[in-house]
Amino acid sequence: MKSRTDQVIKRVQAEYLDTLLPARDALLARMEAFAAEHNHPIADPEVGQLMKLLVRAKNPKHLIEVGTNIGYSVVVLGRECSAEAVIETIELDRGILATARQFVAEAGLVCEVKFHEGAALEVLPKLAGPFDFVFIDCVKTEYEQYLDQLLPKLEPGAMIVCDNLLWGGKVAEGVHDPSTDALRAFNRRITTDPRLASIVLPVGDGVGISIVNG
Repeated sequence: MKSRTDQVIKRVQAEYLDTLLPARDALLARMEAFAAEHNHPIADPEVGQLMKLLVRAKNPKHLIEVGTNIGYSVVVLGRECSAEAVIETIELDRGILATARQFVAEAGLVCEVKFHEGAALEVLPKLAGPFDFVFIDCVKTEYEQYLDQLLPKLEPGAMIVCDNLLWGGKVAEGVHDPSTDALRAFNRRITTDPRLASIVLPVGDGVGISIVNG
């Protein structure tokens, strides 16, 4: 048990934890550099490592990602999937989706990847499911709507991973703006919804992990 809540995840702890992360391979390192150069928001390396472990433990067969960006998370997830798995991923911007396709093709994943172009709230109703793993990293004000659309398509035991739930500290600091208020409400939702067992972890910019109750 931590002796004081302010002893957890201060700068010195965060910098130390960064030193424990495994080195990324050449492709992921290049994708991280590309994202930094072109200001693309991708999952932090520690979030990628967490998802890698979750997928390895869960061994999902039908994954859905809301928010492709340049395909960083697709590569991370896909490298842990079997050849029988299918990853579906949604991106609004056609140019960014083209970049994602190139990076994912370079990764040479054994699983199938289905790219969907469009607004997530318009694409999700068209997807059949059922899904057993979800990664949400898209428009923050829409997280709760994504959840509402996805829940009927999720198997019991399905895992939901959501990024940016602490939003640079603003959620806990009581800042009020549309994204921060929406994330604060979403955190309360996933941790009180009787259909879910959830926890929000101080990893990266805050990661929520939920399991759909049977």
